[in-house]
Amino acid sequence: MTVTGIDGRSMDTRIIEQEKTIPSLSVDGKSVQDYNEVRQDFRIYPGEDGLKYQDLKLLGMGGMGIVYSGEDPTLERRVAIKILREPFRNDRIQIAKFINEARITARIDHPNVVAVHQLGINAHHGVYFSMRQISGETLLHVIRRLRDGDKEARQHYTTRRLLDIFIAGCNAVAAAHGKNILHCDLKPANIMIGKFGETLVLDWGLAREAGEEIVTGSKVSGTPAYMAPELLSGELLQPDEKSDIYALGAILFSILTWQDAPFDLTSDNDTIAGKAVSGKTLPLRAPGGQSLSRELAAICRKAMARDRKERYATVTELLTDLYNYRDNRPVKAYSPNVFYRFFKLCLRRPAIPIAVIVALLTLGVYSIWETILAYTEDRSLLHSANVNFQMADDYYRRSVALHGKTHNGEILDDPVKITIAERNVLLQSNLAMMEFFSILDSSISLSPAGQEKFIRKHAATIFKNIISLQLMAGEAEKMDMVLERCRRWPFFDEACRKDAVLAKKVRQIGQKVGSVFLQSDSAGRKGKLKYPDGSVKDIEVNGNSPLELPAGDYQLLLDDGVKAKFQVLPGADVRIYLPAALPSAEEKVIPQDHFFLEIPGSGNVRCLLPAFVIRKYSGRGYFTKERAAMILKGKNTGEQQWRLPHAAELMKVWSDNNFYGVEKSSGPVLLHNGDLFDPATLQIIKNNSGRGGELYLIREL
Repeated sequence: MTVTGIDGRSMDTRIIEQEKTIPSLSVDGKSVQDYNEVRQDFRIYPGEDGLKYQDLKLLGMGGMGIVYSGEDPTLERRVAIKILREPFRNDRIQIAKFINEARITARIDHPNVVAVHQLGINAHHGVYFSMRQISGETLLHVIRRLRDGDKEARQHYTTRRLLDIFIAGCNAVAAAHGKNILHCDLKPANIMIGKFGETLVLDWGLAREAGEEIVTGSKVSGTPAYMAPELLSGELLQPDEKSDIYALGAILFSILTWQDAPFDLTSDNDTIAGKAVSGKTLPLRAPGGQSLSRELAAICRKAMARDRKERYATVTELLTDLYNYRDNRPVKAYSPNVFYRFFKLCLRRPAIPIAVIVALLTLGVYSIWETILAYTEDRSLLHSANVNFQMADDYYRRSVALHGKTHNGEILDDPVKITIAERNVLLQSNLAMMEFFSILDSSISLSPAGQEKFIRKHAATIFKNIISLQLMAGEAEKMDMVLERCRRWPFFDEACRKDAVLAKKVRQIGQKVGSVFLQSDSAGRKGKLKYPDGSVKDIEVNGNSPLELPAGDYQLLLDDGVKAKFQVLPGADVRIYLPAALPSAEEKVIPQDHFFLEIPGSGNVRCLLPAFVIRKYSGRGYFTKERAAMILKGKNTGEQQWRLPHAAELMKVWSDNNFYGVEKSSGPVLLHNGDLFDPATLQIIKNNSGRGGELYLIREL
């Protein structure tokens, strides 16, 4: 039969002796003869001499000290009395460590730490301290009994009971850390389990204040199998809370595996230290083929992590995970997914699974109903979107048709009609734009499946049409604003990914560039292109390959004399037809292009005219409409059909300081309807008196 003393060491009952007083031990020449100096240096009062303790019995003997059981006659209770062994009683360093152990143990003042009653000096045996006497066995002894197959131990010390013991030990260490005290020698042999279920953390002999070095020369204080790797390797010279946390993790390892330590204790200390530094522990497996809790294994690994940063920061954090495991709550060290958390919730509240099943059935019915409603609503919204799209597309096509339509003789000489036509284009564009944005707004209410159908059928087309309408307005400064408005819809990027044309326009608007197609009946024509910044570059006309140019106004002069000017808008595709040069110097080619017509009261109106040829008739004098008709009759032979000009055509020719090289008339010019055009003022003169004007002839290409 064995019993365990207060310092956690086992002994055979046969060595216990019945003694009335502390036995007299021989003192060599180096022993302290007068303890008054020690009493004064360590502030120990003279009355504390231990003479009151009676009926002393030897409990155990350790490497440094001896523990006796004694009777305190004052309070009529048994106490444990610890003294230094004879070789160390006169060693001032050992005396200081002994006193430090007593005072640190007393300072912690926690139910899971042995209470110290008295610290004093005995004239014969030196320093002593008395404490509460307990009986029981150490956690190490319990683990060995479990490993050896002790039925009584296996029935009593279940995993939950061992976990409660471990939690109690952690609480003691947490209380010590709260007093800035580190144990520095935590192991199963230093955890006592009393007869009545009490758990006590023993042997605070190596305990110290946080921040105090534990390395002296090459000697490391502690038990290598439970010491933190950074202390063994010399990476850290001062222990901290994480050092004790590693030791607690090692104790939990022993509890889970029924091993004395995480390492093979039959090896020498250097081998154990090497394995600890490299993190090569024994396998973390439950004994006897039992199942090992994954949560407890995760807690143990986190507490024993080789990297200090991965360990629990405090013992309180470790305790939180332990409490969570015990109470069927999610463990921080082991939280792989939401199903794990839900499983824990079900363990805590068994009524939840039933409620969940009912909720899932309800949710299933509700989801089916929601799907039916969403499908019905999607059908309605998509049908409405289709109808509205047809209306918006009609407005869009009208706007494009009006914008691209060549101004005929009915309106080209009437500023009011030109303004009305342009306002009609703007009106159709605004109506189309409003309808397109309205369709996009209503699409937000679609379900994800409905939005996917909408994106596939309409989204890219709508965004392209919105950008095209803004391009027709010719306002480059508003392109970024329109694009930013389009980006408000969550499926804009998806539409760009699915439509290459839209993606190209979006990229060009962002980069403020556009595409220009220079088309000609003959390839290889060369010339010079003047950029908006005034720079000039050589160019070769190739209608198959568009040019990507920065936004702005350009002028083109080909080597054969044909001139053109055009404007590039961000994201626009500009197509310029360059007719062949004419052999006669009297005839000038005016390429297809837009220009701004100044209308009184309305400002500049954007006009688009096709390519044409203009020449001045060499006859002298002024011509009336009737006389001009006779000349045109003789000119209109074969394929060359000549006519009188419109005011808009003359404005285009002379609006840019004679860019096309057409000689500006010194007098009024006869128009196709008999009115006159004043080149000096670019105004139309109503010819009610039959006056004549200079004659210019127009031939369309």
